Amino acid sequence: MSLKKILVLDGVTTVCRFRDDGVLMEAEGRLAPDLMARLAKFAQWYRRMVSGNTDLLSLFSQMRGWSPSQGWIVRGAVTTVCSVGNTVCLVDNAEASLNRVMQALAEAAHE
Repeated sequence: MSLKKILVLDGVTTVCRFRDDGVLMEAEGRLAPDLMARLAKFAQWYRRMVSGNTDLLSLFSQMRGWSPSQGWIVRGAVTTVCSVGNTVCLVDNAEASLNRVMQALAEAAHE
């Protein structure tokens, strides 16, 4: 799925794809290019942190299905950051369906 197909979803304002080292590969949306690069780096580091935490949750809870993590969401008062794999996006809370956004990110991650 192209980034433009994710960007047209209700509420999505910015979407970025990044390499495993956090370097921005491509981006679409309203953010300035330097902020898109910072968003990609943040998403790479956050994904690493979430992966470590889900491994611990799986170990301590003995519940299956937590690891490897399938993505993450950080919800703010107005804006939410969502990521699956090496794709991250910003969404407007008042307009976006997080289920649709996460589904689109998952499809993009498996292409």
